[in-house]
Amino acid sequence: MARRSKHHLPQTASQFDADWFTSVLGPQYGAAVTDVKSQMIGEGIGFLGELHRCELTWDRPVNAPDAVVIKIPSKIQKNRSLGEGLAVYEREIRVYSEMRSWLGIAMPEFVYADCDPHPAPWLEPLFVFLFEKLSIRGVSRVLDLLLLIGGKSSRRYLLMIEAIDDARAPQQVEGGSIEDALLGLETLARFHANNWMDPERRDEHPIIWSVGHVPKVAQASYRRNRDAFMSRFGSLIGDQMVAKMDEVQRRLPHLCSLMEREPWTLCHGDYRLDNLMFRSNGETVVLDWQNLSWGRPGWEVAYFITTGLDPYYRSEEQVMLGRYHEVLVEAGVDDYSYSDLVADATIAKAVLAHRMVAGDDLLDTEMEKTETEFIEVLVKRVIGWVDLDI
Repeated sequence: MARRSKHHLPQTASQFDADWFTSVLGPQYGAAVTDVKSQMIGEGIGFLGELHRCELTWDRPVNAPDAVVIKIPSKIQKNRSLGEGLAVYEREIRVYSEMRSWLGIAMPEFVYADCDPHPAPWLEPLFVFLFEKLSIRGVSRVLDLLLLIGGKSSRRYLLMIEAIDDARAPQQVEGGSIEDALLGLETLARFHANNWMDPERRDEHPIIWSVGHVPKVAQASYRRNRDAFMSRFGSLIGDQMVAKMDEVQRRLPHLCSLMEREPWTLCHGDYRLDNLMFRSNGETVVLDWQNLSWGRPGWEVAYFITTGLDPYYRSEEQVMLGRYHEVLVEAGVDDYSYSDLVADATIAKAVLAHRMVAGDDLLDTEMEKTETEFIEVLVKRVIGWVDLDI
């Protein structure tokens, strides 16, 4: 991955032209790109970045990709600010370019990546220190400063990966099936087992944060966005659930600490149906590695189930948790009981509901009708899985 301070690094679709592709891929394949057809894909699915599919025409027969997907940061300032603050653009580039060989899971082939050097690498530990030491009110002010800095960032990022054309993509907004959920949970269990309690993998990459990273940030966002969220979604969730979310707000640091206890594993961080593709040979390809993190496995299991399945399927929860745990044990994990999984998933569902409020503060989720509908579906879905008696 090249890291140069002054060079051409496209940040708009119009710049994905034949000359640029030839300059970055031509030397590798000994050929030139003569034509590029690009289109934006994934609208209504992600908020922090743009995805563009580019079909390439080469000047001679070569063993080179005829289609790739390019990921660049969002053009929406609020969402770009959050992406910078969470380091998602750099993290995903590093996952594909440095970590993919040992993660133990199928993902698109890495083709090319580039980004500008970090102008102030000392800022992230400084903000973490402030978030841990200040009151929630103080954290809110510092968070505004962080987002302001992120919104003004001119740092450029680009990730180019294989275009997956031989797999079925489930539609999360429509709600998944039990069959797809079980396939996804089997893949997740094997991924978790492959990265189980491996401090070397985690600690060599400080950009991999815990799932409970700086909970005061979520508390600050919840506090200032609570009324607006309830005005928008209160009729969907009801007073009893509002009281439960307020309870989570008070207990959040403790609940997040429970998600960081041993045993832990690496977590994909956004493991949901829209980020999975199912091949006919039984392989599940996992997309979107911006949020690779570490924590209790039950956190990610709950995230996957509650974002992908309507609460109608709550009667099948035991079946799904049981299948995940069965595959986890088959893969060699012997220090995480089924009762541990159930307890962690119960806590995680409540914390995830709280994060819906906090996330709505930090993201622009009303860009288009499709995005608005997607958020409403997720709110109803996640809330519907929460157990009120934790």
